[in-house]
Order: sequence, then structure tokens, then C-alpha cells
Amino acid sequence: MKRNLFFSKDINKTLVKYNSDINIVGSIPDYHLIIKALPILNRDADELYKILVKENEFNLRTEKSRKRFMNALSSAFVHEEREINDFTSRVMESDEINQDSKIIFLFWLFSINNRLFKEVNKHVFFKYYYMGRAELPAADVQAFLKDFISTKPELKSQWSEETVKTIASKYLTLLKKMNLLEGSRKKSFCFVTISDELIACLIHLYTLLGQQNSNFLEHEFASWMFISKESILERFKRLGKRDWIKMHYTGDSLKVESNFNNKNIIDGIFRRS
Repeated sequence: MKRNLFFSKDINKTLVKYNSDINIVGSIPDYHLIIKALPILNRDADELYKILVKENEFNLRTEKSRKRFMNALSSAFVHEEREINDFTSRVMESDEINQDSKIIFLFWLFSINNRLFKEVNKHVFFKYYYMGRAELPAADVQAFLKDFISTKPELKSQWSEETVKTIASKYLTLLKKMNLLEGSRKKSFCFVTISDELIACLIHLYTLLGQQNSNFLEHEFASWMFISKESILERFKRLGKRDWIKMHYTGDSLKVESNFNNKNIIDGIFRRS
């Protein structure tokens, strides 16, 4: 059965450049390191530099790789809005939230912060996912990237065909590490289940980004729930009954926002659920 397609509304207008952070994030050996490091970085970058680069508590082999890891964390997962970083830290540090849910949260955060990752997700990953395709071929990711880069003069002059091939490969590796794809040579889609608690976290991100007056049904965040468009309203009704979100539905427009602030959301959702 085919999954529904979604429309998209841009949330990355403040991001001015495309970059190859996909390569670096795809090369991080263990994403639990990101979960551990992000709250430290959001609190005090100097403290993380001391722990990560100087003392090598994360056991990364060379100083160059440690610095690359720290730079990638800042570029890929730290937002310009302090409240988003504060919420991220609370999610990453919570003992109430399991590791798989934290990694899905990282997928959302990287999608928000990185324009290229968001574009490939929208035009390839989610397009194929909601079509009901079984596999995500590397050749299709490469083809999209080549076509996309050909429309961006600033990228076309800098990124070789080999760079594009590497980005496509690291993109698939990244999604596998985030438990969204599986397989070695051929990558197949995983069945992704997002809990009500994690959906409430997504809506909190949505609210912190100031998107609550948008029609959620036409927003790119709708696809990030990994469920059909018809199922969204029912899930939100369930969350609304628990007072986790506020919603207003008019028949063709759905507006939704978080019912929490950063200080009470973890207790309000995970410890009372």
C-alpha cells in the first residue's frame, strides 16, 4: 500500500550555505557520542574542547578527527535559537528517553540545521518511503545530488563527481546509523515507529521554530512523523486528550502547538505517560 506524499514549507531560510557535513556526520563511529557531547557543547564549548580534544575522553584516534567531530557537532546539531539548544540538551540528558528516540531526534535536528540533508530527505528518502519503495539505491541518491548541484553554481564549481559519490554513500551510512535504513550493499527502509511522547517532542520543536500558525498537513514536519497523512489527525487527537498539545482543525487546515515549555516538557510527557 502506498504511503501518502507530503508538501513542504521551508524552515531553513536563515541557512545561507550548503555544506558537506553529511560526510562528517556519516563518519562518526558511534552516535551515542553525539548524544553525550551535545549537552556539554550547548553548555560550554570550552569544556567540550577540553574533554573531547585535549583529554580525548571519547577515545577518537587523532586530534584532527576529534576537532572535526567537534566542528561537525556545532555545525550540524547546534541551532541559532538558544531555546532549541536548551531543549536538545534536555532530551539528550534525559534518562526517561530511550537511545533510539534520541537518535530520531538527532535526525530531525540535522534536517533543521542542514540544507543539503533536508533536500535529499525531502526529494529522495521521504519520497521513496511514502511511495512504499522497499529500497533506497545509492545510484538514485547520486543522481539527485548531481542534478541538484548542477543548479547551484557555487557547488558545481567546488564539488567533483567523486565528492558527490562520497556524499551519497555517507548519506546512506548516516541513515543506517540512525536506524532508518538497513542492509550492507543494498539499503532497505526500516519500519519506523514514532511514539506519542516523541511526536510531542517534534511538535515542541515545531513550536520553538515559530511554525504553529502554519498548516501542519502541508508542512515538511508532517512527513517526519513516519505515518500516513490520514493518521496524523488521529494521533494529534490522542495527544490533545492528554493535554500535550493544542490543536485546531478546520477540515483542510490543521494548526498545532506544544502545550509545554522547555522546563516542564520532559516531566510532563515522559514521567506522567
